[in-house]
Amino acid sequence: MTASAQHIIVIGAGIGGLAAALALQQRGFRVSVYERGAEIREFGAGVVIAPNARRALRDLGVDEALERLSASAPLIHTCIYNTGEIIRTDRNEAISARQGMGVLQVHRGDLHGLLLQAVQANDAGAVHAEHTFVSVDQDMAGVTVCFSNGASRRADAVIGADGNSSAVRTFLFPGETPKFTGQVAFRALVPDELCPPVVRERGSAMYQGPRRYLLHYPLRGGRIMNLIGCGQALSWEEEGWAIPATNDEFLHHYSDYAPELLELIRNVPPGELFKWGLRDREPLATWTQGRVAMLGDAAHPMLPFLGQGACMALEDALVLGRAFAAARTVDEALARYEAARRTRGTNVQLWTREEGITLQDPSRKRRTALDRGLFDYDPATVPV
Repeated sequence: MTASAQHIIVIGAGIGGLAAALALQQRGFRVSVYERGAEIREFGAGVVIAPNARRALRDLGVDEALERLSASAPLIHTCIYNTGEIIRTDRNEAISARQGMGVLQVHRGDLHGLLLQAVQANDAGAVHAEHTFVSVDQDMAGVTVCFSNGASRRADAVIGADGNSSAVRTFLFPGETPKFTGQVAFRALVPDELCPPVVRERGSAMYQGPRRYLLHYPLRGGRIMNLIGCGQALSWEEEGWAIPATNDEFLHHYSDYAPELLELIRNVPPGELFKWGLRDREPLATWTQGRVAMLGDAAHPMLPFLGQGACMALEDALVLGRAFAAARTVDEALARYEAARRTRGTNVQLWTREEGITLQDPSRKRRTALDRGLFDYDPATVPV
């Protein structure tokens, strides 16, 4: 245990924040997690967990349980958007043979629930809802965090894991705010029995179209199909990333896609279709200020185009825990963490932007996370 760090506060009880709390707990630190929401839960639908992130989950002791709850499509297809013709196939068994584990298609709520359960098993009182971060005040001995409900808490270090719109990041670097990317996404969960047979047979597939792409993959052992569409838009004014949308609205934007995909969109059950405007921030020169550091989307916001947002947060979390275990002071721990993670986080953030351009131009050849070698990384052994 770091000599000068006994208690660490994490702001944000999402996947990254809970994984960081668990990594720190397992290395002997007392952790308090503060979440602004009224309940501790994960919103959203599907997420891809690749071998690089599964290595972190294996170290944290939740990978086997997650695999039992998830899906692992044997084939991962790239298809022509208006015909559905398959033009590329990656085999999960080939990925497993090289990496020692395959790609999982995961419901966010399942992963979040396992992490929350593990954190609370270590400390039943570790996670606190309805605490909105306002500010931090640092001195030589520690950090005081103030919340909008009037509470204040003292700790040796603070980790901001509060997402793309991070209040911690905005406090540390005022004037640097998320900007609309010109992209609007739709997402939905479709029960297996409502999926057209050809869609069910393909399982996991990506369709590159002009100025848009569409992606679907199975969740929870194939009982649900996760559906995502993302395309370019001139403007976006609504706040939030779970804004109700209509089937007709989704169909309008993808009207030239293959008939089975339009049928899939029409079959989205009422209340299961949402939209949001994608926002991004520029890479930071540093993720740390004194005793405060950031991880996940707070440090390096990830657009969805490489499917690495949750994966990068899980990598960050494990490396952070290892850095604190290896260091003698808070300053040393945060320096070790940032040195091990900032280049990779920034690179993947920028590569994700590049992939977004490719996915919305059928004439371009994709460079997936697999192609870029992202799966080879091991957060459990990388030097800290």
